[in-house]
Amino acid sequence: MDDIRQTIEGFLAACREPVLCEPGEESLHISSDNFVLESRSGVLSLQAWDVRRNLVRRVIGIDRQTRGRLVLTVERFAKRTGTLELVDLQRPAGENVTLRSSRLHFRDRFRGFLQRQFPAHKLAELTTEADLEHSLSPAYPRALLRQGTSAWAAIGAAPDATNPDGVLTFGLIWLDYLRMREPSLAIQGLILYLPAGHEKTTCLRLLFLDPGAAQYCAFVYGEDNLEAPVDLRDYGNLDTRLEAARASQTKGVRFSLEYPEAWLESQVRGHIQEIDASLAPAPVYGQVPAFAAGHRGVLDLLAVDFAGRLAVIELKASQDVHLPLQALDYWMRVQWHLGRGEFTRHGYFPGRELVNEPPRLLLVSPALDVHPTNERILRYFAPQIPVEQLGVGLEWRKELKVMFRSGSPCPSKFSKISGTPSAT
Repeated sequence: MDDIRQTIEGFLAACREPVLCEPGEESLHISSDNFVLESRSGVLSLQAWDVRRNLVRRVIGIDRQTRGRLVLTVERFAKRTGTLELVDLQRPAGENVTLRSSRLHFRDRFRGFLQRQFPAHKLAELTTEADLEHSLSPAYPRALLRQGTSAWAAIGAAPDATNPDGVLTFGLIWLDYLRMREPSLAIQGLILYLPAGHEKTTCLRLLFLDPGAAQYCAFVYGEDNLEAPVDLRDYGNLDTRLEAARASQTKGVRFSLEYPEAWLESQVRGHIQEIDASLAPAPVYGQVPAFAAGHRGVLDLLAVDFAGRLAVIELKASQDVHLPLQALDYWMRVQWHLGRGEFTRHGYFPGRELVNEPPRLLLVSPALDVHPTNERILRYFAPQIPVEQLGVGLEWRKELKVMFRSGSPCPSKFSKISGTPSAT
């Protein structure tokens, strides 16, 4: 115990801005005015406090020490062991402590949500750890709920999440991963928890996923920590508009390494029949329809084949885990305007009769820059969405050549998608 105490005191003496961090709690700034180490009868106790809380833990060991961080093994109530971290915010190790603490705090809120809504299920797993091998993000807590041989995957987006719309991407990756990892379990589907005011994009996307591949259950929660189930029928309005057709413009675009998507777009526009021989070489439109989705990092083209069927082409020159669902955002809006005859009325594809069939969806990226999870996510799309993934050759800047093509072929007819949203 003396060695442990000396290690702690020496670490704090070298700190410029020490904080104490416990999983699931906000970090606590400490000083000689609100922090005490006490040895009594061979027991080393740590106590820290502020105006809202008082924390007392028995220290039983040093887990690890790095520059700016000391991880202690502590004993909590009922002799449960855990960890407690002392971090110097002025050191490199302390740079992300606030973010990590926030994530752990929401993880415990997420645990409470699941226990209230699914009391008959066992919370078999709950984590915020990163898993780069399987593309699992630490930004969204994820869980596995079990009831006998039946189970659900679950994931949540924190109220301060940088990208709350990304929760469905990582939720589908988590669901698919669990199904591969737990072959003895019948994992029925995915449960999502979304912060109020940030649920619309995710709920719209759920309408276009295959209910035969997985079930989906969504909840919205507010600052009061109360959650409510979502009725997807309440989220059917699309933020979309279609302006009059205008000639496509590429003049002035800088085709350089600094703007790879623009360079790829110019290549696809100029050699679109290399992408698919059934596509008419002109006209090809960019960025229509318009919708409020912020910076997507993806360029969109709209073409038509010789039979009059629209083709949505999504371009990404680098790996993007979110590409499939971002493409779905654009596709659903094209589908909506097509079903109402608006492309013809607004002057698109003059002289060509457009057929009212679901548009084709083509995802185009360099073959070596296709994210490994994209194909897995596409498996959860509604079967009525004819989607293909195309990889172009390494020398695409000089010569556009398709190296691989995967996904559904393009049948002549597709049934209408149910649950088609309305527009605002």
